Amino acid sequence: MRKVVVDTDTGVDDALALMLLAADPEVEILAVLSVFGNCHGDRAADNARYVLDTCGRQDVPVYRGSDVPLKQELKLSSGVHGDDGFGNTGLRPETSVPAEPNGIPILLDLVAQHEGEIDYLALGPQTNLAKALQQDPRLLQRLRSTTIVGTLGPALYHDTEPWADRRFRVSRDPNVSFDIDAAEIVASHEGNVTWCGPYVTRQALVPEDFFLELAAETKSPPAELITAISHDYAGFYSRSYGRPDTARVMGINDSLAVATLLRPDLVAGAVQRPLQTFEDQETGERFLAGVHPVKGETRPIHRVIFDMDFDGVLELIGETLRRPLPWR
Repeated sequence: MRKVVVDTDTGVDDALALMLLAADPEVEILAVLSVFGNCHGDRAADNARYVLDTCGRQDVPVYRGSDVPLKQELKLSSGVHGDDGFGNTGLRPETSVPAEPNGIPILLDLVAQHEGEIDYLALGPQTNLAKALQQDPRLLQRLRSTTIVGTLGPALYHDTEPWADRRFRVSRDPNVSFDIDAAEIVASHEGNVTWCGPYVTRQALVPEDFFLELAAETKSPPAELITAISHDYAGFYSRSYGRPDTARVMGINDSLAVATLLRPDLVAGAVQRPLQTFEDQETGERFLAGVHPVKGETRPIHRVIFDMDFDGVLELIGETLRRPLPWR
């Protein structure tokens, strides 16, 4: 049984990622921690609770995490996920997640109880993880693995502007740029860490009809929830990354990180790189990218994914959403 802790700024793609985990009989979700990003932190916690309740997983505990970045001004992706992270649908759980106990001490306690056994999934900004590392600098080494949705991917040799890739023309790497200080802390620590950022996730734009047809076919509450919260989300992706045939599309970013963890055979390409901070002189935004090691390299080496078996990921999603409830 795989033990997982999920750290999420629960928006549309996070909801789908949570469903993949909640449905897997070989996964024990020890805890879900919220973080700001796609919406405010308190709403991210409530959204996670709503998703899990919809999936019949009231057994999975949700805790509030970080509501603001370590140093910089708070930014949110409300233009993509809606003010509530759920496409402005107003969906709320029966009971909101309380502010206490805070999720970061919970994480540290869980690691102490299950040292070397926990797979950590960071689907939003890395603020919770950075705060936990400030208390336990060996945390990443005490986790079985850490998978993060972030980084601009592997930079070209001697690249100085990795964000210039066309994948980043609309939104670059919000999970990192929303709290670059936290991301730099994580990047500076040793551990079994995988970064699965927009370099690879933006390649997986899925037709909205894929989910609409699944919901119509199955009448499954999880599938119907995805279609309910994703209308505006698909609108953003369709405007930003439109296809010639005008078909509406949407991103499944966080599901790729879950697939990386649950189905490592679906990872089609990855490199081992140290991470480096780059700054866009025009905007002042800072980003991380995997760079080629230098002679005598002393920076931690993390794995950076650059390609996936996208058809395999879609098969995983389809199989999951067709699975009847209860999932436990």
